[in-house]
Amino acid sequence: MSTKNDVLVVGAGLAGLTAVWQLATQQKKARLVSKGWGATHWHSGCIDVLGYYPIDESQPVESPGVTLAKLIADQPEHPYALVGVAGVEEALTMFQTLCAEAGYPLHGSLDKNWLLPSAVGTFRPTCLAPETMIAGDLRRDDPMLIVGIKQLVDFYPNIVAENLVKQGVEAAHLMLDMPKLAQRNFNTPVSIGSMMEQPSFRSDLVRFIKPKLGKAKRVGLPAVLGRYPSLTIKNDLEKQLGVPVFEIPGLPPSLPGLRLHAILLQAIERAGGRVYHGLEGVGIESEEGMVTAVFTEAAGRPKPHRFARYVVATGGILGGGIVTRQDGSAHELVFDLPVALPESRQDWFEQDFMDAKGHPVYRAGLTVNAQFQPVNGGSQPVYGNVYAAGTTLGHSEVIRERSFEGVALATGFAVGNLLAQ
Repeated sequence: MSTKNDVLVVGAGLAGLTAVWQLATQQKKARLVSKGWGATHWHSGCIDVLGYYPIDESQPVESPGVTLAKLIADQPEHPYALVGVAGVEEALTMFQTLCAEAGYPLHGSLDKNWLLPSAVGTFRPTCLAPETMIAGDLRRDDPMLIVGIKQLVDFYPNIVAENLVKQGVEAAHLMLDMPKLAQRNFNTPVSIGSMMEQPSFRSDLVRFIKPKLGKAKRVGLPAVLGRYPSLTIKNDLEKQLGVPVFEIPGLPPSLPGLRLHAILLQAIERAGGRVYHGLEGVGIESEEGMVTAVFTEAAGRPKPHRFARYVVATGGILGGGIVTRQDGSAHELVFDLPVALPESRQDWFEQDFMDAKGHPVYRAGLTVNAQFQPVNGGSQPVYGNVYAAGTTLGHSEVIRERSFEGVALATGFAVGNLLAQ
């Protein structure tokens, strides 16, 4: 029999995991189901709170805290407006504490964004960055050497360095041919991250890099410094090379993202919460304005999960949590909740594909009340026991704002705490 504290979260991205983490650590019986893992596996492993505002502004935000207050005043329906600046700050601080306790600290605050290099040599503003990345801060003027590995496709140090040089950063590049990796048919960040855990492999790496350091005062590598949340590999390379080392996140799978995912998963399980992936939500059962069960796909027939309250954290249009129909309407996939979107499909996109203000369709999502309950029109919830968090929420364009992880973390944290009361 469910108790009043039972909560089922649907969706295993940063928002869903954060909500379950908060519920479980406050002794609530919380479960999470998901068809697969979320955006942690392909995002940078940093926490972007606010990188550009307004979104057509070419200069990155310097102080996320100051600009966040302006965004909230301008856009009262934005997810950040539901949480407030103090709520965002609390979520960040608690998450930083969790990561520090796991031996994988995230550095930064709402006072100032880091400016880190991307895998194509652009400037990437972010609020919280792991210690494995912060030596790459582009506000420092130390010359850098960008190192690639021939056997790792999709990371080209020459492109990174050349684009940084065009923007006034002193950068050289080096492509390594690693014999141990050449013996393998295919290399990914995960497989190279595994090799990095071997001291002999790190020694080989240092032996190739050290003679080529030149005047470089720091070394940038693809994000392969170990599969697990740890600074051991970075610290060892720095000791051997004699200069700071930093990671540059590239294409998925994202090891820095996987490390954050592992920290959250461990915290949830340690607190008694449970996470089940491979359980795809396919519908609900409801009665008198309350959801009585969420169904997940199973071999014989859909399996019901009966809880007192439910959290939707299945992602937006890009995450597959919201789908559109041929008639121009859109709906949330599991609970069939209404989605805020321009009525005419012709209004979903601007004429210019590269429009600096973005496309309205990417602001699509659920409209919620002050308690994060999805509503249909006014402030009355569609279901009295359903809540929403993360990029499933509408009224923001998280990719262009560079607010993806910030919105997910802050709203997941807020909903988790709300339902833990």
